[in-house]
Amino acid sequence: MPLGSPEGPTQSQWKVSARSVDRVGDYPVEIAVSLSVDNPDDPAMAPIVQKLVDLIAGSPDFLLSSAARSYSYSESMTPTA
Repeated sequence: MPLGSPEGPTQSQWKVSARSVDRVGDYPVEIAVSLSVDNPDDPAMAPIVQKLVDLIAGSPDFLLSSAARSYSYSESMTPTA
């Protein structure tokens, strides 16, 4: 079979997105933050990300768009011939 065994999960990726209430012309300012550390799967990471999410959500100047922790699996594909 050309697909290999699933490998993973990869290390967690933490991302937070928000936008400004104030506008530049007709558009809000989009903000995207990737949070990283040597070991993003460390249990101490989630409370820090939560503090950022709470800070943004509590601000009258910004609207929280999304906050997520993601990781993935991959399978290598090889030629059949």
